[in-house]
Amino acid sequence: MRPYFALLRGSYMVGLIYRFGFLFSIAGNIIYMSVTYFLWRSIYQGKETLRGLTFDQTYIYVALGSAVFILLKTYVDWQMSYEIREGVIATYLIKPIDLQLYELCSSSGFSLMSLSAITIPTVLLMVFVFHIKIPLGIGLAIFPFSLILAYLLSFCFDYLVGLLCFYTDSVWGISMTKEIIITVLSGALIPLPFFPEAIQKILLWLPFQAIYYTPLTMVAQPSLGWGTFLPMLGVQLFWAIALFVLTRLFYNQAIKVLRISGG
Repeated sequence: MRPYFALLRGSYMVGLIYRFGFLFSIAGNIIYMSVTYFLWRSIYQGKETLRGLTFDQTYIYVALGSAVFILLKTYVDWQMSYEIREGVIATYLIKPIDLQLYELCSSSGFSLMSLSAITIPTVLLMVFVFHIKIPLGIGLAIFPFSLILAYLLSFCFDYLVGLLCFYTDSVWGISMTKEIIITVLSGALIPLPFFPEAIQKILLWLPFQAIYYTPLTMVAQPSLGWGTFLPMLGVQLFWAIALFVLTRLFYNQAIKVLRISGG
């Protein structure tokens, strides 16, 4: 495993080079947080709760969601598309490394950079600038574990789309479709409690909500207790294992149709 940790460290160091990109991401996130603050403040005007959520809970969910969205972006599908199109992937396949672990460690380094440069500053802004009180509870303690599972799920979806590049020259349409489906059905755009109840019951068993809704709920409503969080973690773990196995099996089939014409 030592080579993979070296790869993770190397990708983190590469992320330090592109500091202006992170500065623009931070600036954009501050603008988004400001806009959503006043938007939801106007929606909650004269109301204590909506769909069982207070303003603070909704704002924590939405504002932190924007930072988590950046954190969970692996861009593995686009990276693999480039590697396959240019023939670079051939150099990985002849080395004694696991392609999936290679792509995971490579993307994780950039995500760790996003965690330190975007996610943590977002929390500080919520507390010290927007004066949002983050409630204490068991959810905060298990949030890191849920976030790790959410990252693995996001990676598996991106890696699955990347494997489709073995069959197609362009990943743009597939990747955009994937992004729209996950953004809408995961609760990243709108908290799931604002969906109709019948749709909520369906979405809670799908893998998409396990990427954003589960970890964000643990921060926004950390006092819900083990009776609520354990089943949510169970769904996350189930889908993480299922998608990992699915991508391993799909890789064994996709690699058979690989044709290298560049490099």
